[in-house]
Amino acid sequence: MAKLDPEPRREDLPADGSAGEDLIGAELIEEIGALYEGKDPAHDLFHALRVRRNALVIAEAEGADPTILALAALLHDAASGPKNRGRDEAEERGLETIQDLLKRWGYPDELIEGVLRAVEVHSYSKGIDPVTPEARVLQDADRLDAIGAIGIARVFMTGGALGRPLYNPDDPFCRSREPDDGEWNLDHFFSKLLKLEEGMKTEAGKRLARRRGAFLKMYLSELEEEIKRP
Repeated sequence: MAKLDPEPRREDLPADGSAGEDLIGAELIEEIGALYEGKDPAHDLFHALRVRRNALVIAEAEGADPTILALAALLHDAASGPKNRGRDEAEERGLETIQDLLKRWGYPDELIEGVLRAVEVHSYSKGIDPVTPEARVLQDADRLDAIGAIGIARVFMTGGALGRPLYNPDDPFCRSREPDDGEWNLDHFFSKLLKLEEGMKTEAGKRLARRRGAFLKMYLSELEEEIKRP
């Protein structure tokens, strides 16, 4: 696996994570935070805040509505259900909770509809092609948080919590087998993460994903050097 150098760093994202904080008040963010209580650490409020930052950077480049995106990013995983047979019902209840919350805060119906539409189609596992500019931006922003340095941290945090072994000792990099990320943690790179860059829907998302994708490949190259057998 060849080493890849990432593109030169660009100051695309504010270092302090404050992008768009003037769009949504602290009291509303606090209320939204309560919806994330009990979520796993890879999909908690801090994840939502990072997605908001990504979304607002992309929105500026793409001309999408920043208020819809700030709200959709903060709420996108508040509506997610468990990955089981009751997931659809749980997500439907989650969307209703989002709608009720935004109505209470006085947001107009048109804006609420835009938020709900973006949230409903953002998920990678649903495989839905987003139609509205805001839905495209949110999907890209969420996927950006799955790659790069933070994506690596999230993969191993989740895999550790589930008790998955780090990698298949006979074929860590899935060269002669299909990846099984339900069994091996490292396989998630090959079943999902390395595919995200090519699925980005916006030009700004593609540019940001290119750098993060290169970092993933560089990490895997270094990991291969460290774990290869004598």
